[in-house]
Amino acid sequence: MRPTEPFRREHAELLAHVEHLAEAAREMPRLPPPDRAALRDRVLAFLQGTLLPHARAEEQVLYPAWAELLGFPDAAAAMVHDHDAIVARVEQLAAADAGDVDALQQLLYELHALILVHFHKEEDLQLPAFDADPVAAERVLTQMGAATGHAHDH
Repeated sequence: MRPTEPFRREHAELLAHVEHLAEAAREMPRLPPPDRAALRDRVLAFLQGTLLPHARAEEQVLYPAWAELLGFPDAAAAMVHDHDAIVARVEQLAAADAGDVDALQQLLYELHALILVHFHKEEDLQLPAFDADPVAAERVLTQMGAATGHAHDH
C-alpha cells in the first residue's frame, strides 16, 4: 500500500460529491426557482463545510511539506491559485440568483472542472513525492487529520 493511500481514499470520497456538481448543473433548468435555491444551498453546504476546510488544511500542511520535499518554497503557488479560483466561484455561487439558470449552471460546471483538475494535479504531482518518503507522508497525514478534524486511517 502506498503511504498516501489514506489521502487518496479521502479524495475519492470528496470526488463522489464533486461529481454531484455536474449533476446539479444539468438538473437546474428543470427545477423551479425554490428548488434551484435548495439545490444550490445543498451544494454550498458541501463546498463551504467540507471542501474549503480541506483546501485550507492543504495550504497549512500539505503544500508547505511538499515544497520542503522539493526544496522550492514556491512550489505550491499554482495549487494555491487553484484554491483562490475555487473560493471565488463558491462565493459567486452563494450570491447567484436562483432565477438565473445560466449563471448557476456555469458556476457549477466551472467548479466541477476546476476541482477535478486540481485533485488530479495533487494526486499526480504531489502525492508521489510523499509516497517516496513514507516518514514525511505519515507526518503530513497526521497533521492533515488534525487540521481537518478527522484522522486518516493508516
